[in-house]
Amino acid sequence: MELDLSPIFPKPGAILKKIEKSGWAVLFALLVGAILMGSIQYTLGILVGGAISLGNFRGMDVYFTLAFSTKTPRIKWWHHVLYGARFIALLAAVAVAIGWGHLPVVSVVLGLSAPLAGIISYGTFALINGEAAAQA
Repeated sequence: MELDLSPIFPKPGAILKKIEKSGWAVLFALLVGAILMGSIQYTLGILVGGAISLGNFRGMDVYFTLAFSTKTPRIKWWHHVLYGARFIALLAAVAVAIGWGHLPVVSVVLGLSAPLAGIISYGTFALINGEAAAQA
């Protein structure tokens, strides 16, 4: 028997999946660059920052899908708790990575930029390919 969590954690839309994949690709490229530069601390910082931010991006998708679902006539109180918890978890993870993990701030921030770079790269390639979503 398979557990269906789609009412709680809905699957992302097609465009958000592509953006998330672009974000992971950018993160991978950053990690390869840091490894080639020979810095384990910077590599770990980029990895932690990227994983945190891409997880946060997925959490944002879950929140907005739940909040604006046709099955949800009104936003419930726990939707707001979920939204606030996402920010608290993000801040706590960054604080742990920098404060206790002693990871370089620059590398963590560089990793945190992975979703933004994913959005930009997806939009650029979609515009080059003439996809309607990028032109709207």
